[in-house]
Amino acid sequence: MNRIKETLARIARAARGSKETSSSSSLRLDRVGRSSSSTLDSREKEKVLVRADGRGPLILFDGTQSGDEGLDIVFVHGLFGSRAGTWTKGGICYPRDLLGHDIDDARIIGWGWAGGLSGNGTFIDQAECLLADIARLRSGITRPIVFIGHGLGGLVIKEALVTAAMSRIYGAHVELGNVYPRTIGCVFLGTPHVRSGKRSLGECIAATALLSPIAPTPQLLRGFKENDKAFENLHATFLMISRDIRVVCIRERLPSTIATSGDPTDGMELGKSTVQTMVPRDSAAYEGFNVTRHDMGVSHVDLARFKSRDEVGYAQMLAWITKASSGPTPAEAEAREPRNQEILNSIYYDTMNERESRIDPAYGQTCDWILNPNLSMVPRHLRSKDPVLWISGNAGSGKSTLIKHIARSESVKQQLLEGWAAEGDLLVACFFMFEGGNRIQKSYEGFLRSVLYQILSVRRDLIRIAFPSFFEGDWPPPVLFTSINNLNQAWYSIFAHMSDTLRLFVFIDGIDEYRIMERKDHYEPDQLDITYDKDTGDESWGQSKWAKDSHVEITKLINSMANKDNVKFIVSSRELPIFEEAFADYPRMRLQEHTEMSISQYVAGRLEDEAPGLPDTKNLCRELAQKSNGDILWARLAIDMVVGCSLRTLRPMLNSLPTHLGGPDGLYMRMLENLTLEQQQTASRIFHLVLSAQQPPALITLSFGAEGYINPATGQLRAVEDNDHPYDEASIQRMTDQMTNTLETSCAGLLVAETGPSNNPNSLETGQRVVFVHQTAKEWVRRKDIWLKLPGCRPVSSVEYYFKCLSGCVRHIKAFEVNRPPVLAWPSWRFRPGAWLLIANALRFAEKVDKEVADVEKYVQLLDELDKTCQRIWIAALQNHKPLHEDPDWYDNRLPSMCRKHWTGYEPMDAGKPPKRKDMLALAVQANLIRYTETKLSQLDSEARRKKAQELLPFVVSPKAEGFSACAGLSGEYLDFHHDMPDSRLLDVLFDAGATARDDDKLWIRALKTGRHYFSRGSVTMTHLLETSSSTRLMDNRERWVAAVKSLLQHGADPNCDIQVTTGSGENLSTTTIAAVDLIRETLEGEPEYAVELVEMEILMGRRGSVGIAR
Repeated sequence: MNRIKETLARIARAARGSKETSSSSSLRLDRVGRSSSSTLDSREKEKVLVRADGRGPLILFDGTQSGDEGLDIVFVHGLFGSRAGTWTKGGICYPRDLLGHDIDDARIIGWGWAGGLSGNGTFIDQAECLLADIARLRSGITRPIVFIGHGLGGLVIKEALVTAAMSRIYGAHVELGNVYPRTIGCVFLGTPHVRSGKRSLGECIAATALLSPIAPTPQLLRGFKENDKAFENLHATFLMISRDIRVVCIRERLPSTIATSGDPTDGMELGKSTVQTMVPRDSAAYEGFNVTRHDMGVSHVDLARFKSRDEVGYAQMLAWITKASSGPTPAEAEAREPRNQEILNSIYYDTMNERESRIDPAYGQTCDWILNPNLSMVPRHLRSKDPVLWISGNAGSGKSTLIKHIARSESVKQQLLEGWAAEGDLLVACFFMFEGGNRIQKSYEGFLRSVLYQILSVRRDLIRIAFPSFFEGDWPPPVLFTSINNLNQAWYSIFAHMSDTLRLFVFIDGIDEYRIMERKDHYEPDQLDITYDKDTGDESWGQSKWAKDSHVEITKLINSMANKDNVKFIVSSRELPIFEEAFADYPRMRLQEHTEMSISQYVAGRLEDEAPGLPDTKNLCRELAQKSNGDILWARLAIDMVVGCSLRTLRPMLNSLPTHLGGPDGLYMRMLENLTLEQQQTASRIFHLVLSAQQPPALITLSFGAEGYINPATGQLRAVEDNDHPYDEASIQRMTDQMTNTLETSCAGLLVAETGPSNNPNSLETGQRVVFVHQTAKEWVRRKDIWLKLPGCRPVSSVEYYFKCLSGCVRHIKAFEVNRPPVLAWPSWRFRPGAWLLIANALRFAEKVDKEVADVEKYVQLLDELDKTCQRIWIAALQNHKPLHEDPDWYDNRLPSMCRKHWTGYEPMDAGKPPKRKDMLALAVQANLIRYTETKLSQLDSEARRKKAQELLPFVVSPKAEGFSACAGLSGEYLDFHHDMPDSRLLDVLFDAGATARDDDKLWIRALKTGRHYFSRGSVTMTHLLETSSSTRLMDNRERWVAAVKSLLQHGADPNCDIQVTTGSGENLSTTTIAAVDLIRETLEGEPEYAVELVEMEILMGRRGSVGIAR
């Protein structure tokens, strides 16, 4: 909220600046002259809004004919540059003298600024001036804008667009905000965006500053480094607001010679006071769906200047500006843009890029061979008509690293453009299957949403083609937008309309990790278990019935989508018979036949870094590579084990290592056997906690859970004791550091904490989630027999681990506000989705604990602590809120009213209103916490117990299935609490507590209408259940509804009550009145599995029962 306030305050200042008359002595306003004639005096072209100090805008060329047609190109120089001189070489100012004549209907503006950081440590003051000047120049003009920034000028542009986007989002000062939607492209010339290797972003910015024409002061360089976090935040925000802006990042290939003043700099020393340096390589570009990167064979200063059209760099720049500026007309884009963004937001999910981000980049040049036509089949495939290339390999052979290397290679895209896609519009998408992630990361839904998002983010003009029926009417739509049916239609609609021009190349990694998530409940437990090879005892990867059926399905999907004309695939997987049969007609490359040299290079690099001077290194590298059998994961783990050995023990250790990873005597087992007894016990505890989690747990959640829920010294709940010792950043950091160390030592490195922040500000700290180092490690740890072989690893009941996970979630919620506010006020009051996801996870663990917990008292006390914590967080957020503007009504009325509300009623929603809940018990009922509900009711006196039970009864018999939670985008495993019928046993609890159905027709009518959600295919709820979850879930809801109706009849519900039922829609909408008994028969008749229950209910209602025959 503070950041929003600061931004809006800055916007206000910038807006005032845009409205001020420029009458000061330092500013001269001249009439804008048309410059379409090449004979016009260049000085005449510059007589526009000229400040004597070189700051502000200077119109270098104006070839536009009207306010709406054409293009504005804004050039922003780097640190200590100038608005004309930076772009001038040999007397030629190329934006004015060349570019203006080569781009039709263009107005070219040079904008000048002075160096120095603002109070918040960034270039916000300069960005405000840029925004105000451009808004003033463009008053009444709607033509699109392309920004071009050199060096640190690119950071000024990013800050300005972030500020403009904020004003757009919050509806403040539209004259500034309109700069943002009109911006269609950005070209960054040697601009540092992200960190590079071990150098922070602040250090990369300081290194770029050294390339300025005037040497920056030591104080300014120190300021860049010290404000690293502010620049990181700027880039993270720019990522969110620039998804629909075409971005081109260009870096120099030639170093610059600069003088040094004694301070150390990164570069090649030429003499005592000179070095050669350039913008850090990995910093000058960043990953993004709408971002392209290029290099230019010039130095940093020559990125910004050309003296003739014959220079290669000028032709490249002209092409890049044209690419950045291509797109629909402003009127068309503005008309459809809001709905476009709503559709893209709905397709997106938070873990879309998680798997790829976790894959280590290629070590050195170990993957370069894949693009060598003499060594690899990939270059030939890029030009051929074959629809599929299958890259197969053993588990751990480096398939994912290789696919990431290929998919992100600019050379691959260039070869595609010169070969297979030469006559079409190329789009490239990639999807990394991840069995160890949440359900959406290994499902067909996740694949479709990811690929569609990548296509439509780049080609927003295709959104209307993909989803034509969603551009009319309100948003969100009345049906589930991300249903498989809808996503399938979008996929095929795109290619039905664009097959003549569109060329889609798709990389899919790990198709053996694909799972049929929506039909998982169709399989018996023994069909889900991994089987083991009888001879070796090793896992027969993918041999469970469920996995094998999943593999058959994914191969059918790939074969059905692949078309030699417009869709082409490179897929990777383990070597399984199903894939060998399905891809028999396609080219195949066996990775382990090509990786011995790469593994040898990798081993040599590791030994050189970690064991320099080791004798006979060459033979050692060759032996390790041969023993790995092409398994680079085995090689990496083996090096970890032998690198610390003495020269005397190294060779025996190497010879004794198993040659396979899994099984009861593989390398994984050897790694655990090398641990101490205490470390093995810790490993067992940590591994089983991670396996018990709903999804990969956050590092801090695991830290709390691993401590256990009871303090053995006091016998008290640790979550309660936390109240006496609140956490701060330092204590949280100590806990996470300790857990990270535990993962490296006691868990033998088989579990790792992810690195890198999430791009989603509402998510959990996904950069700190704990995951298995490889899928084979997760599958191996699940085996029960390995733990029986380790002394001291006693079996522990599942409920104990669930209890610890519950405690970990509750304690994480208590510490959540240390990192970020758990409650959001805009656009409406609600819990942050990441915080609510923690709450939901806690309740899912509680549901498992509720069924078989022995210590009910501690269990209830822990959930009460969750309730108290969340209510305290809610009240504190309200009381600490400061309205952006003077608002007496907030303090006099709304604040006291909202403080009386309960936190459970403010679930974050993507669509619809949050469910109305008055207290924790309402949510507990929806979460099926039977014993908790029973215990809490028993603590009330008889009258209070009866009233509370009556209040809770509607939640059990008629869940209000409206809206969808915002947490669904954070976790594909998330299930809303308000769409399902709770456990029928709760009815007994409530009726025993005094609830009744007698004389409550409103409750009875709501319950009967609820049945239509689960028995009518036209129902949104039923569509949601059928297409996003399993049929078992639907059947559970049906059975529970039947049980609820039967129980209500037994407790006094009126079978003759009249009910108004609405059917049809639009002109066919009609309302009829029907008796309850007839509505029940109408709902269940034709459902043979409920024929007996229908007879029993008709007897209860006083009618003669008869079994209905299915129609």
